[in-house]
Amino acid sequence: MVSYPGYDNNRLANGVDAEYYALLNEDNSNPQWNYATQEKTAPGSTFKMLTATAGLAENVITSSTEIVCNGVFTEVTNRPECHIWPRGTHGSDNLAEAIRDSCNIYFYTTGFNLSTKDTGMYNDTNGIEYIQKYASVFGLDERSGLEIAESESSIATEYPVMAAIGQSNNNITTAALSRYVTAVSTGKLYDYQLMNKIVDCDGNVLVNYEPNYEDVTPTLSTEQWNTIRYGMNLVCQNME
Repeated sequence: MVSYPGYDNNRLANGVDAEYYALLNEDNSNPQWNYATQEKTAPGSTFKMLTATAGLAENVITSSTEIVCNGVFTEVTNRPECHIWPRGTHGSDNLAEAIRDSCNIYFYTTGFNLSTKDTGMYNDTNGIEYIQKYASVFGLDERSGLEIAESESSIATEYPVMAAIGQSNNNITTAALSRYVTAVSTGKLYDYQLMNKIVDCDGNVLVNYEPNYEDVTPTLSTEQWNTIRYGMNLVCQNME
């Protein structure tokens, strides 16, 4: 929840320092903006576990599906590239390895497969509907529940092949991404909250806030969840 750049709260605490407040309002870095909850950006490769979930749940890939990365995806006209191209390619990856390598080709292919699932022919709308379906499973189409100002994330509405790697017009807050990755890791989509309890001046507890969550584990089998989590673990093991 840390947001940078910050500002000096003391100058606004005991009566507003008008000159300082004006400087904050004019600052192009927006120091009063809470970037963790209000700024929306393309999630990029953090989105790939969601695409993996969609692919597994809709049976367009399996945990053992091998896809060959040749550096360029040729099934769509814009011919998007893997991040490793032209320095090299990832070769053949299964799902866990593709998460480890963050292989764009693997997830472009998964997005493409989702787009051809219903008719056998590429359909942009079908692919986007599947991506939006699983974005909803992970709460990315709603606010996280935090008790402070929070923007609502927006999920891609076009180009499912690009959306599958977190591009297209995906636009998501950091808080929503944190909530989603927590759900991938634990199977629990929590309603985020800052409040633990409210006490009076004598320390008596007036209100206790209990954790509230939705169970997302039925979305995949235990083996499928373990594959995604193993891939995430491989990322950490291979960090330099």
